[in-house]
Amino acid sequence: MLRVWRFLPFLGAFLSVSMAFAANLDEEVPIIIRNPASEPAYYPDSKAIGRIDAILDDKTIRAVTASNDWRIGETVSIESHTSGVGIIGFVEIIGISNKEDGTYEITAELLRQSRQHFLQIGDELAHIDLSSDNEKYTGTTDLIIKRRGKHISSKYKPLYTQGLAVGDTAETLWENEFLITWFGQVNYGIKDWLSVNTIIPADIGRAWNAATKVRVFQSDSNVFSIGANAANVPSEDKVTLNFSVYWDSISSESMISHTLFTVAAMSFDKAEDITAVKSMGTTSFQTGYEFILTNWDRTLFGPSYNFETKALGGYLSYLKIWDRFHFSLSLNATDVSKLKFSAVEGYYILFDAYWRF
Repeated sequence: MLRVWRFLPFLGAFLSVSMAFAANLDEEVPIIIRNPASEPAYYPDSKAIGRIDAILDDKTIRAVTASNDWRIGETVSIESHTSGVGIIGFVEIIGISNKEDGTYEITAELLRQSRQHFLQIGDELAHIDLSSDNEKYTGTTDLIIKRRGKHISSKYKPLYTQGLAVGDTAETLWENEFLITWFGQVNYGIKDWLSVNTIIPADIGRAWNAATKVRVFQSDSNVFSIGANAANVPSEDKVTLNFSVYWDSISSESMISHTLFTVAAMSFDKAEDITAVKSMGTTSFQTGYEFILTNWDRTLFGPSYNFETKALGGYLSYLKIWDRFHFSLSLNATDVSKLKFSAVEGYYILFDAYWRF
């Protein structure tokens, strides 16, 4: 049956208050959030190095190099000239100029620095390849790649989704980027701020469906998006329609919080039996946390509340990420008070797999 649009005023108020809060968050939270890392690329001259010859201020260094194989916006590593210390930081190149003697002068801004070692004059800048696993580029919110690039491993990108049972994040796919799940859902980035998706097998079976997500606000530490999801239910001869609000916020160097509020504008009689799937005919609120591990795998957990069933649920998930392939295993609950294995009202285990390219 059609749902009364009783939640829409609350949805509008929630969005207005949340975005006003986000606008002031950077000033109020006593956490130093550095600018996100930018597009690195692979260059043939991987042995090119630069040496720091001046520290200009608390965030900026200057280096000299004999190679012109550097790009503005590239993230490069800094290796200590002290024997045995190794990589101690990462900087983003913000300026390159020619010198009269044929060498080049590089200006770079600090992204991340070791807590045990200072940057010094004589330390070396070097290219890093982020098209695949790089053990020197350890996981942190500071180094998530948010600018579009062709040769970036999915390890270093912000999560677009947390999985079938958990739901989407506020992030959108990059322009012309695909994400395809093992059960046939195809997601596509039309623009960097606009993504769409559909489940192909369901479309073939007359359960046509479509969803969209639009990024409406982004800062260094916050992302807001809104979305809509519509699906046909052949067995009920009904159509479901959900509107959703997504909010991602960087909480620390290793943690991102994800908030999802979805309102069912149109539903069907048995929607309460599939509350395990977000945005499918029921209204729910969820807030959770993403921990980035040093190898860029993710641990996800948090509570959720469904307004139709008036039940508190939750999830605990581990996400393993390769260059393109993602695999997750999660323990989920639609009702934490029901100690039984059931996807309708209880606990269930779910695996998820998808490819992003």
